[in-house]
Amino acid sequence: MPRTKEQYEKIRQERRELIRETALKLFATKGYAATSINEIAQSAGISKGLMYNYFASKEDVMQTIWDDLSEMFYAAIDSNHDGEVSDEEMEVFIDKLFDLLVNCREEMKLYYQCSFQPEVLDFLQHKLNTTKLMQRQQEIVKSLSERLPIADADNAYFSVLVFLKGLSMVVTYTESVYDNGFLMKYKEFLKECFSHN
Repeated sequence: MPRTKEQYEKIRQERRELIRETALKLFATKGYAATSINEIAQSAGISKGLMYNYFASKEDVMQTIWDDLSEMFYAAIDSNHDGEVSDEEMEVFIDKLFDLLVNCREEMKLYYQCSFQPEVLDFLQHKLNTTKLMQRQQEIVKSLSERLPIADADNAYFSVLVFLKGLSMVVTYTESVYDNGFLMKYKEFLKECFSHN
């Protein structure tokens, strides 16, 4: 019995997701520049030719992954996009940040891999739309820094920026050191630290 259009579409989506997940793992562990389209296809168990039915190039796969990652970040930052971060939005941000760090470690590893590869970072900044995301990140960091008892605004901003990046890297790369119970307690501690109350 021939497959229906819906069945073909489901198979297509499943293969596309397999390629995306395979590429994500390879990019996150080997690095974007060191990963070839052949390796992605081989690791996904498909031919290189079939891979081009789903993605036009390695850059296309990367753009898809980066767009997905950007959407996850957007969802965590200043949800009503008014440039202000209320206590409620701050708590939602911290919840979503920890959700990303605990449940999306491969994506976070890729983010840091890209940060340490100038040629990849250049590709992302010039060919992908990262401006909006960077503006949102600056807004949340500024808002959080204003909650600290530090008189110098620049020092407060830099302190929060370094803290968030350090926290992200520690949780991303030390999965076996800190269990989820500890991280959930630490998340609640952070909410108290950044609360206006």
